[in-house]
Amino acid sequence: MDVKKAADSTIDDTELSKNLEDLTVDDSHETKAANGKKRKNHRGGQKKRQKDGQTSSQGAAPVKLYEVRETGSKGLGVFAKCAIPRGTRIMCEPALLYIETAYMQFMHILFYKLSPADQAKFLSLHGIFPKAQKTIMEKVLRTFKAEDPMLFAPPIEDHLRIMAVVKSNSCRTHNGVAIPYDLGRINHSCLPNVHHVWNNMIERATVHAVQDIAAGQELLTTYIEFCQPRAQRQSYLLQRWGFRCGCQACKPSSTFGKASEKRRKRLSDIRKFLESRKHITSMKARTSDETALAAAIEFAELLQEEGIHNMELATAYEDVANINLNLGNPKVAGEWQGRAMEVAAACAGTDYDTYSESEATMAKIQQLMSQGQARKPSDLPPVDG
Repeated sequence: MDVKKAADSTIDDTELSKNLEDLTVDDSHETKAANGKKRKNHRGGQKKRQKDGQTSSQGAAPVKLYEVRETGSKGLGVFAKCAIPRGTRIMCEPALLYIETAYMQFMHILFYKLSPADQAKFLSLHGIFPKAQKTIMEKVLRTFKAEDPMLFAPPIEDHLRIMAVVKSNSCRTHNGVAIPYDLGRINHSCLPNVHHVWNNMIERATVHAVQDIAAGQELLTTYIEFCQPRAQRQSYLLQRWGFRCGCQACKPSSTFGKASEKRRKRLSDIRKFLESRKHITSMKARTSDETALAAAIEFAELLQEEGIHNMELATAYEDVANINLNLGNPKVAGEWQGRAMEVAAACAGTDYDTYSESEATMAKIQQLMSQGQARKPSDLPPVDG
């Protein structure tokens, strides 16, 4: 069946739209922010593509750096086959299934267009629906089958299984979701050692080491918003993916776990303050930039203390750079922006969608510096990681 023709005859259903719009594993703050920006020429980066085992400045490595095997308690997981330095691109994977937003209701049609081997791979991925949402979707699908039995011919159980896999394993893209295969085998930790993202420029899911990883160590990414308190994180992970996290940050009785909870609550408070500030346009009503600068620096320092070295840290550094620009301190802004770009390159590569935007910001800062507008010496905390 032609998917476009099917889409043209879409059955409008509010409940379905509501339940499909969040079919993504990328709930982390930096992923939502990055993929929320307008994409330009997303197919134009093919020549800059990094391959597996490649850092931002190196050529492709011929060896696969990871293996998928049993973890013992968490099912399958992904493990380093050798020592992997920070900044290495470990995976550069095309989508097993790609679903544009306009065709989300017809994901089953796209699934059945896959080869039998790829269908089997897809269905081998973990998939779970919260009970309440599953009940809603069953009701919606029954309505659809009654109105168009040929279009929705497969059994409801098959529809639900496909949707559950998409919900549990997809990455947001500029115009829909993508379901890579190997990425779906990487388990969660609130203290990740890799960063994953869908790169719209090269149309691949990439995974980078955000710290040095030893041979045999499990690769762990984060599925969720890291600033949430422990109880909220655990509740959401259980509802969405059916498990509880057992990382060091989720152990309430450990010394690190107790300190982590305080840090994350403070990080949450600072984020709310900084985000609310962005929506205030009146300089008279806005909290002073000096206060915001202190908060943004504290945010970055707390991330380092917590051991969060993914794109959250790059965004935090860039926030400090932007506030310094507002204060008329391009020299200091340039140092923070440089740090932001170094972390971003380590997390997603220089071919990532928003890296060119960071380069443009740095060019602006350098132009201001060349005009002699730097006013204050740098006073930056040391970088950890």
